[in-house]
Amino acid sequence: MIAKNEEKYLEHCLNSVKDLVDEIIIIDTGSTDKTKEIAKKFNAKVYDFKWVDDFSAARNESLKHATKDWILVLDADEALDKEALKVIKEELIKNKENDAFLFIQKNYTNDTKITGFVNEEHKFNGKTYAGWYGSFIARLFRNNKDYKFQGTVHELVEPSIESKKRKIAATNIPIYHYGNSDPSVVKRKREFYLELCRKKAKSIPNANSYFELGVLYRENEDKDDAIKSLKKAIGLDSNHNMALYELGIIYEQKKDYDEAIKHYTGSLRIRENTEAFQSLGVCYLKKGMLKEAYRNLAKALMLNPNKYTIYNNLGAVLERNKNYDTAIQMLEIGIKLNPKNVIGYYNLGLVYDRKGEFGKALENYEKAVELGHSKKEEINKRISQIKAYLIQNPNIKYGFKTGG
Repeated sequence: MIAKNEEKYLEHCLNSVKDLVDEIIIIDTGSTDKTKEIAKKFNAKVYDFKWVDDFSAARNESLKHATKDWILVLDADEALDKEALKVIKEELIKNKENDAFLFIQKNYTNDTKITGFVNEEHKFNGKTYAGWYGSFIARLFRNNKDYKFQGTVHELVEPSIESKKRKIAATNIPIYHYGNSDPSVVKRKREFYLELCRKKAKSIPNANSYFELGVLYRENEDKDDAIKSLKKAIGLDSNHNMALYELGIIYEQKKDYDEAIKHYTGSLRIRENTEAFQSLGVCYLKKGMLKEAYRNLAKALMLNPNKYTIYNNLGAVLERNKNYDTAIQMLEIGIKLNPKNVIGYYNLGLVYDRKGEFGKALENYEKAVELGHSKKEEINKRISQIKAYLIQNPNIKYGFKTGG
């Protein structure tokens, strides 16, 4: 990891992985608190590194010191659970086909309006978080000296691994990330990152610089400047698939689904990507184009069968097609992958409601409410309607326990 003044979270992070790792390497970029002292309690190898306004430079410095077969990358405000350690140790590092694995970074927050927010209550260190927003990111990969991080901020190792024609596999292993829970901290971070990217675009005005700048503008809710920067990136490199993908995200947020579809499709022509296929499928679903929605969601599923949100969306498409039994199968898989899958429970309740299986509909609606679905008032109204109907029609066999 790289670190600077991380005494608040570091001990929890290292405790979460101390039984898995053979060595701990920390690149310190100027701590003035107890970060180094805490690290040394875990026999970490701590190296000082002068900050050069580039996160990849610091990450790549850390890779130089790694001596073992596999590298696990974490930030100090992150942690893994025991199940993750077991899967990494017993399955992933024994895998001979893949050189890297994607984990899902769960950024815990109480900001329910944030793009991609998932209702999933979580408690940590005396605080309760309403849910999280996430992204898939490569954090476990083979120790290959040709693999380097790229990007001034939001640095990634995936492009380097893919350029060597090596395989990257998706997993459903969660990384618990707590550092973005305070909106004021997030705002400061994004302003700092944005300034770094502006400086880079000015000094090195290439496609990647404008791409990074566009992503930061989007994260700072400046959609117009984001679009301008991403279009500059594409103007300099027409095959910049990630710039096309990011433009798709912005147009989808603006509910301009035709433009979103155009850019997601352009991105996918250059390189197939689970997220782009899923987003494309969702845009087609919003437009009521169910065949196209199903086809793209199925492609997303083939690339990453562990992503529960794909099953949620497939269930929604199948429900619209009145293919209720298959919809139930998809949604149940999504819930199995994530037992706190609030959207999955709601969609499943809806399907059973459509089928007239009111007992199962109630069971799933109530679970969605329990997990904090954003439309819980609307769902509770439907729950009351169903219960009233069942009381008035006592001969209906619904398999529902009163008072439940």
